[in-house]
Amino acid sequence: MFGYSTNAKNQQVSVCTAEVLDRALRSSLVSRICGEIEDALERCRRGELTREEFEKEKSKLKLQLPILTPHATFTHGRRLIKQAVPSGLSMYDMDHKSNPRALWESIAPRAKELGIGLAHITPSTEGLRLIFAMPQGMSLVEAQRWMSEQLNDPDYDAVCKDLVVPRRYGVVCRAGWRCAG
Repeated sequence: MFGYSTNAKNQQVSVCTAEVLDRALRSSLVSRICGEIEDALERCRRGELTREEFEKEKSKLKLQLPILTPHATFTHGRRLIKQAVPSGLSMYDMDHKSNPRALWESIAPRAKELGIGLAHITPSTEGLRLIFAMPQGMSLVEAQRWMSEQLNDPDYDAVCKDLVVPRRYGVVCRAGWRCAG
């Protein structure tokens, strides 16, 4: 089990069920925000926005999206470290990839072996996130390093180091959560 919140600013967290995740993925808000992020990326590619302007706009938009807290649920429904109950899951985040779908297709045959339960193309369509079962006895940092070694990927985003996931993580989007198993 892991947590769900309506947006990054909301500290209230509930358990994310399949129904909650499905409803979030199909919501008009998520569709609109992800569309705005995709449009901003296209404007950046055409030279109408600088990369810095795109990143700023993307960050602002992502704050409105629902979030997942794959590392933990929370005993009293608040996203606080003292209330975190580890889920046994970790998130592996790969940013600035030119073709994350092809990257996922190269990883997918090993999904079961690697314990990957969900794969997500980020709202900008420039990243890939993998939710995976942490190997027994590993911390979040160790599990992410382990996945890095398994994928031969030294350039992953290693910012996520505790159970209260930083606000910029866990965004759901129509761009694609996929059950990996």
